[in-house]
Amino acid sequence: MALADSLEPDDAVLREFMADLYASMSMMRLLRQEIAAALSLTSAEYSVLLAVWYLERGGEMTVRAIADHLHVAAAYVTSEVSRLVDKGLLVKRPHPVDRRAVGVALTGSAREVLVQLGPMLRDINGPLLKGVYYRDLVTVHRFLRSIIEHGYEAIRVAQSFGDAPPRGKRPHSLR
Repeated sequence: MALADSLEPDDAVLREFMADLYASMSMMRLLRQEIAAALSLTSAEYSVLLAVWYLERGGEMTVRAIADHLHVAAAYVTSEVSRLVDKGLLVKRPHPVDRRAVGVALTGSAREVLVQLGPMLRDINGPLLKGVYYRDLVTVHRFLRSIIEHGYEAIRVAQSFGDAPPRGKRPHSLR
């Protein structure tokens, strides 16, 4: 649902919402770094390990599946998978059907790390999600998926302003 389909927030409400959205993303990034550090991983390694853990339920895991899940380039995932292989947390193997694809699987050591992670995440999620209801999560998830889906269109619009002739003096904060 686009903003135009509902009552549009005034500029102040929209600006405050965007400021809070960015602040929450920063908070989540910091939290991810702290959880990763507790597991002796980088934030990127932690993200890939969690993606494999989540996606393995669907069957054979590939670098492409991980990249799609994380919305990042396959080259990024390949690099992080290699680091996790070096740490003994993932193994790479040829894909049984697609010879071009690289299969990825958790090791026993990774499963031990993930067993420790479960209770830690429950303890962390308690204060993080205090007062948040399931319906709220569904609504926010729908919103975030829409941002992901339409984000590149908005980026193209923003980029078009770089090609436009100047429209007057820019505010000092944008120089």
